[in-house]
Amino acid sequence: MIIATFQLDHEAVGLDQAFERVPKMRVEAERIAAHSTEWTMPCLWTAGTDFTSIDEALSVDPSVEAIVEAAEFADEKYYMIQWTDSVVSRINSYTNQGGSILSATGTHEGWQVRFRFANREHFDSVRKALNEQGYSYSLLELTEPDKPRLSVGSLTPRQREALVAAWEHGYYNIPREVSGEEIAAELDISHQTLSELLRRGTEKLIKSQLVTTR
Repeated sequence: MIIATFQLDHEAVGLDQAFERVPKMRVEAERIAAHSTEWTMPCLWTAGTDFTSIDEALSVDPSVEAIVEAAEFADEKYYMIQWTDSVVSRINSYTNQGGSILSATGTHEGWQVRFRFANREHFDSVRKALNEQGYSYSLLELTEPDKPRLSVGSLTPRQREALVAAWEHGYYNIPREVSGEEIAAELDISHQTLSELLRRGTEKLIKSQLVTTR
């Protein structure tokens, strides 16, 4: 089993225009289901400075078909929403690859979505689905049973991009399947810049995961 947390663009999930209208809004899915033919996040809790603005932003966002129900509390508000078919199809493209959504939180920076996968193949399939749809993403955390937790949140976006590209193209395979120059060309950067990104990124991962402070 693999647990992975991705940082996704708003467009990869939904509510991109709502977050543009209300940048301070925070959205958390109340209940997540797996492998469903219907999208699994109809119930949302929101927090922000102005519920009236959030109401308006959700009502006109093109990813929301309708607000079915709403209830306001002291400092947060509950919504049951009906998503558009395009959003349902988008999320199903992830869960149909064998990924179960455990949690999802949206802010002005994007969505953090936590998946559970049965194996590495399903994990790779979801990443492939994101790539095929043209959505950028960052892997924030990867956990496997009996292995150390891999937290990559301290990496810069460029370091994550370089490390993932090198891994995907077989740079770390034995024998190596691609040269550093080819990876650099793929990322449109110099070979020297690639080497620095890989070195600094690897150093951060070693310090955070393998070095114990005494």
